[in-house]
Amino acid sequence: MKKILCFITICIMLFSACAKKEEITTLETIRNRNLVITGVKQDAGIFGHLNKKGEYEGFDIDVAKYIAKKLTGSEKNIKFVPVTSNTRIEAVVSGEVDMVIATMSNTDSRRYIIDFSIPYYTAGQTAVVKNKSKIYTFADLRNKTTIVVMGSTSEQNLRRVIPNARIVGYSTYKEAFQALKDGKGDAVSTDDTIIAGFIAENKEYRALKGRISTENYSVAIKKTEDKHLQETLNSIITEMKNDGTLKELKKKWSLI
Repeated sequence: MKKILCFITICIMLFSACAKKEEITTLETIRNRNLVITGVKQDAGIFGHLNKKGEYEGFDIDVAKYIAKKLTGSEKNIKFVPVTSNTRIEAVVSGEVDMVIATMSNTDSRRYIIDFSIPYYTAGQTAVVKNKSKIYTFADLRNKTTIVVMGSTSEQNLRRVIPNARIVGYSTYKEAFQALKDGKGDAVSTDDTIIAGFIAENKEYRALKGRISTENYSVAIKKTEDKHLQETLNSIITEMKNDGTLKELKKKWSLI
């Protein structure tokens, strides 16, 4: 009986070892299919939008293409999947995408659910109002209605600075900015990079001078014990910093 139990135990151990060995990592999957499936935004202004030809372009899009080239040998080996602030984490967790590059802040709370690369860009949260508005600082937003995009860090940051803030949430930046235009709020609060893109096309609006946060944008990936993809992304982003690629992309999109 003991011999039988011993044999069964050994078989189970061998089966478990083989199964673990045969598991394919996300990095291996990407290289085997020669395609990187990446979640990006299409309403984030200079960071990610659809041009007149219906093609994705923006700072995040260029970062994604660079990463695709390093992982597969060509920046063309990439499939863009549209995500919003509210859907991007689920897209990573569910495996719908290999990674998300979508103005996503690397925060402690999010690291409980997903993993991040090192930051590739640092932004800060501000707010946009009409030029004729009497709102000049975040303190002036007390008892005013501020619009945010659901799923972003903007709401938490705003409530920290203005605990009694009246906040209205929308699913996308397009909806949020349209709500501001329609008079459904006194301001939209989000990252300065997103606001800069909106003001560039809407000269009758201005940004508040203050910043209430530091937002480190990172590549989001599925949380796993295997860290090869995360380490590879860190190396690629470090290379982008060292060889001047990130600096050139900032110039291209008027971020410096």
